[in-house]
Amino acid sequence: MNWLLYMLFPISSSSSLSFSLPSFSQSFFQKGLLEGYGSHYKSFIEDNDKIEGDGEYLSLINRPNTEISVDFIKQLSNKVITRTDKSYKPSTSFKAALGAFVSDLFRIVADQELSYGYHVMSPGAFTKEPVGYKPFRSVIQGMYEFRLIDYQRGFREHTGAGAKAQAARFRATDKLLEMAAAYGITPANAYLHFGFMPRPSALRNPVTLKTARRFGREPQSMTFDLGDGKAKQIAEQVNELNAFFAKQEITPNCHYAFVRMFSRGDQSAFNWDQGGRLYSVGFGNYQQLAGKRRTIAQPVIRQDIRINGEETVELDIKASHLTILHAMAGIPLPNHPDPYIIPGFDRGVVKTFVTMTLGYDRFHKDWTDNAVATYRKKTGQDLRAVPFGAVKEAVLSAIPLLKSWPDSPIRWGDLQFIESEAVIDAVHTLAFEHGIPALPVHDSIIVPARYKELAIKALSEKFAAYVGVRPTIDAK
Repeated sequence: MNWLLYMLFPISSSSSLSFSLPSFSQSFFQKGLLEGYGSHYKSFIEDNDKIEGDGEYLSLINRPNTEISVDFIKQLSNKVITRTDKSYKPSTSFKAALGAFVSDLFRIVADQELSYGYHVMSPGAFTKEPVGYKPFRSVIQGMYEFRLIDYQRGFREHTGAGAKAQAARFRATDKLLEMAAAYGITPANAYLHFGFMPRPSALRNPVTLKTARRFGREPQSMTFDLGDGKAKQIAEQVNELNAFFAKQEITPNCHYAFVRMFSRGDQSAFNWDQGGRLYSVGFGNYQQLAGKRRTIAQPVIRQDIRINGEETVELDIKASHLTILHAMAGIPLPNHPDPYIIPGFDRGVVKTFVTMTLGYDRFHKDWTDNAVATYRKKTGQDLRAVPFGAVKEAVLSAIPLLKSWPDSPIRWGDLQFIESEAVIDAVHTLAFEHGIPALPVHDSIIVPARYKELAIKALSEKFAAYVGVRPTIDAK
């Protein structure tokens, strides 16, 4: 995440808000409800021109956590509520929805690669969230009336399988940013003024399931039987970890709760054995932070995390998926302990090629847009300057097993599931046998530095139990 350089403003929190009401040909009372998915919802506002670029899901699990931000949201609530169908005294739920929404909008502006936030605007999309549909709808209504947000309504072509759909999109306007700046709040320092709500001891459903990618279409969320034996067992384990971490002090405030995400659920052979990583919920969580500080525009990185006031260390399984793939094939891993080191090429370039390949079912013809963006974000360099064909030839020569990847019965979902089982088992063991909090980052864990050796032992043993070989673990 690319945070802008932040500045602290010596401005009094008693600043007042000034609004100029835009002119509309139709009032809210003539327009009805906000439309998201589903044609049965009609829009109470006319949406802006098309909002394009990359977006981020609005998690709506943040709140103001400084006197300045609390005062800003309070004053903003008093104004915004006047352009809704509610009373002129904002309710607690209204202020909570506004605070969560503004926090997400500011974090999105701070990330130079994002353009908007999105959320489905139908009641059912809010049943699992701390912010309710009605207060959020009112917040959107009032903020749009004051031109504090741009808005593009969502749509769904039809209700059948394969229907094209898009959630409603939102972005902050300059007017909102200027109002916040009067309080000393900017997108760049918003992380100082807003943070996650108190961590819950359990989520209603801490397991998510998605379809396989089809014909270039992104995986879609799936419903499943919450009473299914395996799903229930998985959910119970995740909530055990949520309850444990709810009792830990994690600073900065960069973790809310875990969900475990499975993939390819629409495949006939699916048995809760594809994907399965633990994800920290919410935009701005610790898993999204950079591992190293590369520019001053990154005020917070994973190395800054403190658990119960203690400095931490990140323990990384080197070449995790490659190690698992070779173990499953019964072939020793070449260039052990670091197969990404190939003469003539930057290690990061080699790793990017391998990651691209193992995340697909055949060889790519060139660098993907996602790979280019990720590499630029990590290094500041243009991956397209490196000849793709030359990298492919060198990697396949150095790691011969990859030549047969397009025809392999092993897929990325298998590799990710085995890895997730090992990492989650290690996290669970450290938590409930040793009382040690270990935050998972997919193929690594973050632990208090004084428990480094014990954590390495636990992670190595669990990986060996699931994979059959000991991994190389680096401390960062």
